[in-house]
Amino acid sequence: MVDGKDIIVHLAAVSRVAWGQQDPYNCWLTNLVGTVNALEACRKSESRPVLLEASSREVYGEPLYLPVNESHPKRPKSVYGLTKLGAERACLSYSDTSGLDRAVNHAIMRFSNVYGSERDLPERVIPKFMNQALRGEDITLYGGEQILDFTFIDDTISGIMKLASASLEGNDNIFREDFHFVTGRGLSVSELATMIVNIVGSRSKIIHGTANSFEVRKFVGDPTKARTVLGYEPKTRLEEGLKRLSERMVPMIIAK
Repeated sequence: MVDGKDIIVHLAAVSRVAWGQQDPYNCWLTNLVGTVNALEACRKSESRPVLLEASSREVYGEPLYLPVNESHPKRPKSVYGLTKLGAERACLSYSDTSGLDRAVNHAIMRFSNVYGSERDLPERVIPKFMNQALRGEDITLYGGEQILDFTFIDDTISGIMKLASASLEGNDNIFREDFHFVTGRGLSVSELATMIVNIVGSRSKIIHGTANSFEVRKFVGDPTKARTVLGYEPKTRLEEGLKRLSERMVPMIIAK
């Protein structure tokens, strides 16, 4: 229910690239149709809430340049990336530029490899590596040369809250706009695995496997727009974030 609400933060999604490849129908149904359902609910609500739509770095596909800013061409290479771009386009179709009698104000939030919660999906790269390192198990890299922008969950939430505050203030500069909540720092997956092993003092060995064809090889985001318009500033360095995550995950490992 969205009646009486001022802002809807739409985070629900099939949230892994691999799952989109395995079940494209469910990925489209959830990520695109689910977003349209949220937009339609906002459109019909008397309170006319702003929709803050969670999107992904995957909409860019393989970047033409680094760091990637919001105006970079959108060329997704995975089912997941295509569904996220479709959801962004759906938001635009409900905006006041489409001539609807009841439009929906929205803003797009693009995330990049958010980590830091002990309740994260165990299949995702950082929780998976951290779990294996804490258990002393071998860590298999599918490629390893991928360079990605890893963002601590607290910094991502900070960005969401700044965008929500701007929405409540009626800042027209944020509507129909897209914002990166990223760090602007890239690190290879191989270096990430080594960093995690060293942080927890693990005996885990790092094994190199074959990369998946649908994965983006490089992404480093440019946070300048979010910094300028919203005052967003990522504060957690990767090393610090990984240490905090390891402390959160240790009790779970012990309990098992």
